[in-house]
Amino acid sequence: MSSTVEKQLGRLLRDARGALGASLQDVAEEAGCSTAYVHKLEQDRVRTPSPRVLAGLARTLGLDYGVVMSTAGYEAPSSEGPDSPSPAAARFSNAHIVQLLESLQSDVAELRKDLARNRSGG
Repeated sequence: MSSTVEKQLGRLLRDARGALGASLQDVAEEAGCSTAYVHKLEQDRVRTPSPRVLAGLARTLGLDYGVVMSTAGYEAPSSEGPDSPSPAAARFSNAHIVQLLESLQSDVAELRKDLARNRSGG
């Protein structure tokens, strides 16, 4: 990674954090890394930043993952990040999960009624 690229990454992260008014600790906790690591990134003292950490920082700071990766000197695979869901998993939205949980909840309620009836001899 060239010195120019490193300085661009440090400045990008520092400026984004400043725009949010977030502390180093808040950003680090949300991104899932140490405060010291974020500080080193902002000071351009990390030669090869972790793509996983960069993805967490991009999400936390509201930056495009592809931009962060390319600024860090990587070829950005996508703007989704390394933990993006597979196409099969992406088909399921939160609405599907809520619907499934609600149906399970009604099934559990029916089972409880049946158990109570059986216990009472009914």
